[in-house]
Amino acid sequence: MSFILLAFIVLLSFTIQAMSGFGSTIIAVTLGSYFFPIETLLPTLVLPDMLINLYIAVRHRHKIQWGILLKKIIPFMGIGLVIGLTFFHILSGPLLKKIFGVFVVLLSAWEIFSLIRSRGMKRPLSALQSAGVNLAAGIVQGVYASGGPLTVYAAGRLDMDKSAFRSTLAALWTVVDAAMIVSYAASGRFNETTLQYSAFLMPVIGLGLVFGEILHSRVRERPFRLIIFAILLFAGTVILL
Repeated sequence: MSFILLAFIVLLSFTIQAMSGFGSTIIAVTLGSYFFPIETLLPTLVLPDMLINLYIAVRHRHKIQWGILLKKIIPFMGIGLVIGLTFFHILSGPLLKKIFGVFVVLLSAWEIFSLIRSRGMKRPLSALQSAGVNLAAGIVQGVYASGGPLTVYAAGRLDMDKSAFRSTLAALWTVVDAAMIVSYAASGRFNETTLQYSAFLMPVIGLGLVFGEILHSRVRERPFRLIIFAILLFAGTVILL
């Protein structure tokens, strides 16, 4: 029964990922942590996440903003990722889950506040601010594979349309997920159980990709993101309580 519920959670989260370019892991881990340990969920989800992002990046490669990706995001996020993966291999069990709950609550509340307050295009972050946000995103990505919202916060200040935004982030997550897979494999976190879970979830993830591609051109993103972060805020609060 728990795995069936996880399959529905993964369908929701990867539909959102295919539609907007982010959200798959943070939603799946937040809701899925009620049924499985975070240490099991992350190795299970990172391989499917890389595959779906690779598909989007290759199919829509003409939309990728390589200059932004290679100069403003990857260098700083890469440093943060190394730091975050180090913490992930140190932290475990209830402490990891509680810290994750705090992170989800604060991040969701900030995103909801920003979405309600926002009016039109925001000014781009300064070079120092962008570097700091992407460094923090890399750390969060390494610990929880959920640095997407921080990266979205920085990338959302840049002049990219919805399709370029999604494709650029898909290329980024492909690289980041590949690095995390290497780290998990080196530390032995990939095992028979996590690989079986990944294989069983592949059909669900494929369905999420189809739904996400359809929704990408039909659904307004702002109200949809408000609903998603409201769900995350509730879920994160329940984790803490």
